[in-house]
Amino acid sequence: MVSDIFSEHYICNFNDAVVVEDLPADEALRQLWSRQRLWTIDDLREILQRWQGQDKPDLKGDPTSQLKDFLLLIFAFIQNNFTGPFDKLEEYQRIHSELELEKLDALEKLKASGEELNPNVKSVELLLIAKEILQGLLEDHPESKVLIWWRLRLICLHQHVLDDLAASLYDQFKSAAGHLQAHFNQFESRELQSLLLLELANGYLQFHRSEIASQILDELCKHLQVELKVEGLLGVRTKFQQKALPQLCLKVEHLNEQQSLPAAVHTNEATKLPKLLLLEDDTRLERIRFVELKDNEVMTLPSVLQALVLAKVKQLKRSTPKDRLADEQLEPYTQTLLYQEHGPFQVRQSALLLNCLQESNQRRTVERSWKQCEECVKLLDASEEELSLRSRLSYGFAAHLSPKWQVQLQLVDLLRSLGMTKTALDICLRIHAWQQVIECYTSLELRHKAAEIIRQELEKKPTALLYCLLGDAIDDPSFYEQAWLHSKKTSGKAQAYWGNHFYRSADYAQAMDHFEISLEINNLQEAILLRCGYCAIQLERWEPAVKYYLAYTHLEPNGFESWNNLAKALIKLGDKQRAHRVLGEALKCNYSNWKVWENYMLVSVDTSHWDDAMRAYQRMAELKQHYLDQEVLTRIVYGVSKEDPAGSGALIKRLIKLLGQQSIQHGNEPLVWELAALVAQTPLKKAEKLVKSYRAYTPKHLGWETKSEHALKALDLCLEVCDLSVAAIKEHIQEESEVMITSQLNSARLAGTSCLNALKRAINVDVPAEQTAKVEQLEKRIEDLTKIVQERMNASRS
Repeated sequence: MVSDIFSEHYICNFNDAVVVEDLPADEALRQLWSRQRLWTIDDLREILQRWQGQDKPDLKGDPTSQLKDFLLLIFAFIQNNFTGPFDKLEEYQRIHSELELEKLDALEKLKASGEELNPNVKSVELLLIAKEILQGLLEDHPESKVLIWWRLRLICLHQHVLDDLAASLYDQFKSAAGHLQAHFNQFESRELQSLLLLELANGYLQFHRSEIASQILDELCKHLQVELKVEGLLGVRTKFQQKALPQLCLKVEHLNEQQSLPAAVHTNEATKLPKLLLLEDDTRLERIRFVELKDNEVMTLPSVLQALVLAKVKQLKRSTPKDRLADEQLEPYTQTLLYQEHGPFQVRQSALLLNCLQESNQRRTVERSWKQCEECVKLLDASEEELSLRSRLSYGFAAHLSPKWQVQLQLVDLLRSLGMTKTALDICLRIHAWQQVIECYTSLELRHKAAEIIRQELEKKPTALLYCLLGDAIDDPSFYEQAWLHSKKTSGKAQAYWGNHFYRSADYAQAMDHFEISLEINNLQEAILLRCGYCAIQLERWEPAVKYYLAYTHLEPNGFESWNNLAKALIKLGDKQRAHRVLGEALKCNYSNWKVWENYMLVSVDTSHWDDAMRAYQRMAELKQHYLDQEVLTRIVYGVSKEDPAGSGALIKRLIKLLGQQSIQHGNEPLVWELAALVAQTPLKKAEKLVKSYRAYTPKHLGWETKSEHALKALDLCLEVCDLSVAAIKEHIQEESEVMITSQLNSARLAGTSCLNALKRAINVDVPAEQTAKVEQLEKRIEDLTKIVQERMNASRS
C-alpha cells in the first residue's frame, strides 16, 4: 500500500465494482463515491466563498476537506469543458458575477510559455483555484503519491485548454511523471497501477513524445501479462466478395490467466455506451466477416484493457506515416473497441471519433463518418439523467479526455472535406475558431468578411492571436507588432506569425530572427521548428539547422523531409556518421522516396557502411528504371574487397548478387562486367565476365582501335582474360567441368584474335611503343592458348 495520508480511492477512477461500504471510513470519500451528483452549484459557492475568506489560498486546514474542495472544483471544470453536460454554465455565471471572480485575472495567470487559453474555456477560475489548493496541499504533503498524480492530471488538463503545446508544462509533466513512474507499484490496487501507466503514456502522447509513450505501454503490457497481436485472418469486406482474403484482426492474449482483471460488465455496469451508426451501404458489409465463425465473436475486454488498446492505437497513429495503409493497420484496434458490450464511456467516445477520422478518407464510409461525429458532439450535451458525470469520468483520464471544441473542430474538418463549408463556418463562428473562419471565408471567396469579423472581436476583447489573424487576413505586418506589444512581449505566437509573414516572401533572414525569439519563449512549436530549420538551411547556417531539425524530429518523428534536411546539415558540418543514422530514420518515414535513398546510399558509401550502401543501391534500382551509378558501384566493390580480402564473408556474397542483377540489367556496360569479375570467386568466372566486358567495351567506344587509350584498355582486357583462362586449368572448383574450362579458353582465344585483327585493320594510326609491346604479348598468349586448346581437345578424343 502506498504510504499516503490520503486513500488511493481519492484518485477517483469511478468503478461500479467498488462497493461504498468497502471504502475507508472517511465521510468525504464515501460521499464522493456515492452521492447522486458529484458537485452542485451550491457546493461551488461554498468552496469559493471559503477560499475567498481566507487570508491565503493555501491556509493550513483539514487536508481531507481541502482535497474534497479541490476535487469538486476539478469535476466542475471538467464537466463544463470536457465531458458535458453544459447545463450549469448559466448558474455558474451568476456565481462568477456575485463573487467578482473576474478580479482573479485567471486567463492571464494560466498562460504558459506565452500560450493563451482557448477562447472557449469556461469556468477557468475553477482551474486556477484548484491549482492553488493543490499546491498548498503538496507543500504540506510533498511525498503524497495521490496528490502528485492529481498534479499530473492538472498539467494535462491545463495543456488541453491551451491552443498549442507549452514547454513549461512539459517540464512540469516530466517531473511529476518521473516520480510517479518510479513508485507506481506502491499503489495497492493492480488496476490503479495500470491506470497510472496509461495516464503517463497518454500524457507523453499529448506532448508528442511517441517513443516514450510506446515504452510505457510496453511496460504496461508486461505488468498486465498481456500481448496485443494483429493477425491476418481470411475474411470478406463486401457483400458480393466470393474469395476470402487476409484481413487484419486484433488478438489480446493473456499470458497469465491467474492475474485476470475485473470484467467491464462489473466495472462499468451502469454505463450506457454510444453505438456505431449503421453503414447502410449496398456493397460494403457493416464489419469484416471472417471465414472462421469463432473469429467473428467480439473479444470481451476488461475496462483497463480497452483503455490500453485505445492508448496503443493513438500511439501508433502518432508514430506511423499518415496514409491509407497506416489506417488499415489501425482499423483492427478501433473495431475491437467499437463492438464491446460494456466499458468506459470515454474509451468508446474516443474510439468513435478515431473511427470517424479513419473513415473520412473512404468514399463508402465518409457519410457515416460525419454523421457519427455529429452524434458525438450531441452526446456531450446529453443530460446527466441519461449519463451521469460519474460514468463520464470513469476511466476518463486513461482514455484521452478531449475538450468539447476539439470534437467540434473534428466535425468542422469533416464538413469542409464534404464541401459543406457554410455549415462548418457556422460552427467555427460559434466556437471562436478564427483560423478556420478565415479558411472558410477564403473557400467561399469572402476573405474580406473574415477581416470584418476579427475586427469586431478585437473591439470586444483584444488578444495577441486576434491581432495576428487580422495581420494575416489583410496582409499587414504592423498587426504582428501590435500583438507582440499587447502581450507585453511574452507571446511566442506573435513572433511566429511575424516570422511567417517574412517566410512567405522568402525573406529567410528576417523570418529566422522572429522564429528564434518565438522558440526561446516556447520550444514545442512544431511548425516553427520546421520553418526555422528550413530558413537556416537556406541561409547555410548549418549548426542552427541541426539544432532546430533535431528538436522537430523529437516532436514529429514521421516527417522524412525533416530527417533528410537534418542529414544534409550534418553532412555540411562534416558529421557523416550521424547523417547516416539520421537518413536511416528518414527511410522509416518514407520508404519510396528515391531522393532519400540516394542520399542514404552516398552517405553509406562515404562512411563505409557497405551493407547499407548495397541495400540502398538495390532499392534505387527498384524505384528508378534503368538506374546505374558506376562511381558508387566501383566504390562499393573496392570498399568491400578491402574489408573482406579473402572474399568469404556475407558482404561479398551480397555484392556478387547485386552485381549479377546489374549485369543482367546493364549487359552493355563494360564497367559492370569488369566489377563483377573483380569479386568473382574463381579464375574461370572472372575470365567469363571479362570476356563480356571486352565485348561490351568495343561497341560502346566506336573507333576504339584508332585511339590509343581505348586500344590499350581492350588489349589489357584480352591479356587478363587469357591469363585467367589458363589459371582456371589448375585452379577451379568441382562444379567447373573440363568442358567449361576448354570452352572458356576458346572464348579467350577468339576475343584476343578479334582484338588483334581490329588493330591490324586500323590505318594511318600512330601506334605508341606500349601498344606495340602489348600486341606482341597478346599474340604470344594466343599462340599458347591455341596449343593448349588443341592438346585438351586431342586428350578428350583419346
